[in-house]
Amino acid sequence: MISKPLLDKNKRGGFMNILLDGMFYSGHGFAEGNRILLKILKEAGHRVRIRARDRQDTNLALSPAEVEYIASCEHTELASNDLYLCYWVLDRVQLQPDFRINVTRTTFETDRVPEAWVPVLNQFDEVWVPCQFNLATFASSGVTVPLVKMPNFFQFDLYDVNGAKLQLPIAQSFTFLSVFDMQLRKGYDLLIEAFLNEFSSSEDAALVLKIRESHHVERLEALIEKHNKAKETKPPVYILSQLLSTTDMLGLYRACSAFVLPTRGEGWGRPFFEAMLMEMPVIGTNWSGQTEFMNEGNSYLVELNRLEYIHNSEFKLFDGHYWAEPSVEHLQAQMRRVYENPQEAKAKGRIARAELMEAYDGKLKDLVLRELGKFG
Repeated sequence: MISKPLLDKNKRGGFMNILLDGMFYSGHGFAEGNRILLKILKEAGHRVRIRARDRQDTNLALSPAEVEYIASCEHTELASNDLYLCYWVLDRVQLQPDFRINVTRTTFETDRVPEAWVPVLNQFDEVWVPCQFNLATFASSGVTVPLVKMPNFFQFDLYDVNGAKLQLPIAQSFTFLSVFDMQLRKGYDLLIEAFLNEFSSSEDAALVLKIRESHHVERLEALIEKHNKAKETKPPVYILSQLLSTTDMLGLYRACSAFVLPTRGEGWGRPFFEAMLMEMPVIGTNWSGQTEFMNEGNSYLVELNRLEYIHNSEFKLFDGHYWAEPSVEHLQAQMRRVYENPQEAKAKGRIARAELMEAYDGKLKDLVLRELGKFG
């Protein structure tokens, strides 16, 4: 039961009672962002209850203390229904009409928003998207409610470049790292083709592919096997499919020499951002969400062959849209440049970290609280 003095304090101080909806327990970037947002809101004095859509993942990514804290927030009693704030893919988002204010955070990775999303989005008071790319694609798709650019949330103090490295059973001293979900959108097929085209077993280079689920390993191995280069001349490709803690993921970034992902489309591109925070030289496609923070001065951008029409995709929401088709030849050239110019690459990695820290560290909390101040 909430006492009357607390209700009065909330009203006087501009504090709100907030239902925060989405993922919280898993290792997914959506969940990590929500955990940070939860902390921001609570430290600012708002009263927050969470609705966790991934409770089945409580044993996968967090410590027992973190799980206990998040679980306790599922039972917070709200004194009033002030703000419903949801961070989720939109086919699972519904307006909560019993709340005074409805805001959704979402994103999409192609050149437009699915047509069925638009009338749902237009019921909200605001739609938060992470980047300029989405401001443009959502508006051009017919979203007419206020669009607010709200970058992804990160716990910047975790990204210490001088910590321990994850021990890898790799003999080569130069390792390209890629981190992705097994979706064709991520361009892993292009990455494998480019690496096997460009490098050979006689060179001191390896590729490390970090995925989430072990049942996808065979698909990657089949792509490697299918490549027309003779087996004995192929450079080594290592696949990591086990779940890694945040500490081990940071150790993986430290253990590798460069990050590469020829994605066909991103709403933000969290692994790019993380790798840049870890001072890694980063190679990525010059299109979609990651161009919010990647540029020619702080990373190695890959040119496009074209924007390609999508059909028969893994996710029907993409069909009829366009996404990038990165140039394999330019990807090879950028990988070769990073490999053969390690000092230049390291310098660019240092620039990347400095720019991201300057632009985002300490700024996101203020951005959230200023935005919510409009509703208080």
